[in-house]
Amino acid sequence: MTRYPRDTDALGRPFGDDYRRSPLHASTSTGGAVPVSAARLARTPAGRSDRRQRAAMLERMRTGWDATHSQRLDIAVNKHDADTLVVNGEILVRASSWPEVSEELEEAGFSRVPLGYPDLESRLVRVEASKGTPMRRVEQVVRDLREEGHALSVSYVTPLGARPVLKPTAGGILPTPVTFASYADELSAHGAGVTVAVIDTGIAAEVRTDGWLDAVARHPTGPDDNIDALDAAPPDGYLDLYAGHGTFVAGAVAQVAPAATIVAYRAVGPGGAGSELDVAATLVRAVRDGAQVVNLSLGTQTLFDEPSIALGAALEVVAEIEADRGWETVVVAAAGNFGDETPTWPAAFNRVVAVGALTAALTPTTWSSRGSWVDISTVGEGVLSTYVQGSQSPEFTDAPQTFGTDAFARWMGTSFAAPQVAGAVARAMTELGISGPAAVNALLAAGKPVAGFGRALQILPGA
Repeated sequence: MTRYPRDTDALGRPFGDDYRRSPLHASTSTGGAVPVSAARLARTPAGRSDRRQRAAMLERMRTGWDATHSQRLDIAVNKHDADTLVVNGEILVRASSWPEVSEELEEAGFSRVPLGYPDLESRLVRVEASKGTPMRRVEQVVRDLREEGHALSVSYVTPLGARPVLKPTAGGILPTPVTFASYADELSAHGAGVTVAVIDTGIAAEVRTDGWLDAVARHPTGPDDNIDALDAAPPDGYLDLYAGHGTFVAGAVAQVAPAATIVAYRAVGPGGAGSELDVAATLVRAVRDGAQVVNLSLGTQTLFDEPSIALGAALEVVAEIEADRGWETVVVAAAGNFGDETPTWPAAFNRVVAVGALTAALTPTTWSSRGSWVDISTVGEGVLSTYVQGSQSPEFTDAPQTFGTDAFARWMGTSFAAPQVAGAVARAMTELGISGPAAVNALLAAGKPVAGFGRALQILPGA
């Protein structure tokens, strides 16, 4: 068998009820939190409490960034009135455009600085504005040069989920513990021999007693450090804004393809912000390390809807690696939580599988990004997965939760739809005995068309 059934009854359900039948999903509860969260993510006028929480989230993200970077994180508003996170005073230029713009940028007060990413050195140039240059001036310089046809942009920050999302909504929700061994026994060897890279906040240092994610390698020090610090931005006794995001995403992959090898990379801080350069360099690294599938539950809209220069350059390097070795890696990315058709990068790149979010009934959510550039969508509300130990800050949620050992939680966002598709690609590769790109095509063929959301797939049940 090299494809899934395409008859009307099976459309959108290539795996039947395999995941819904699992004891992990059979008797869990959301406590009514999912409808409330969905309403808050929707693009409707926000109440005072919602606006205050969102402002606090953005400020905390900025504080966490500033603690580890020399250039400040700034917030710019694009033409769609959406917050866009940028590195203050920094511009990225395509190397091919540099000879044409170098003098003009120097006259405008910009200086070339080291890029700091060897894999991208031949493709990108980084410049910084003189101290005190307002961000609006930087934006104007970029706008003027782009209108002349030059390839450059401000330097973007890629937030997780492509828009700050609400924290997990429930803890302690498994009435009967489900060990990973017992779960995996029910789902055969789906994903065996496939390596799935999760580029995110890293993995929690805690090794769980229930076996979930215990095969994911932890590297607490050195250049391969992939540990999610959980309480570091700032260290205040509460879980950071996006603490556990990578652990949650990895758990979603493990549910769909329990025999896959999951490799966790940290390119984003626990505050939820990572530079497009960090993400781009880590993407190249993951592909060079041999990942057959890469999951990116992150992304950004841009000021002029232009593709991310750094991520575009990384995909060029990836293509060269693939050509040399003779096989392609599948890159999966979250479409974003903006609730509009504006492209989110890297999801909107042609070679990336863009994943939108649906309700548990496989109908469009109001808050997911959508459009002709979205390839596949699956459930993104009330997704159940592995979480981390700790307490949420009351600053970011009206009902803070405390999570114990071996925690599971429910979260929502395209961040948690994407890893289901990454896992589904791994499953299809082993189940059908085909390559990664062929597995994507098989899933597309098995999906149910939904306007603006590509092909709908029922994978994990959600709530």
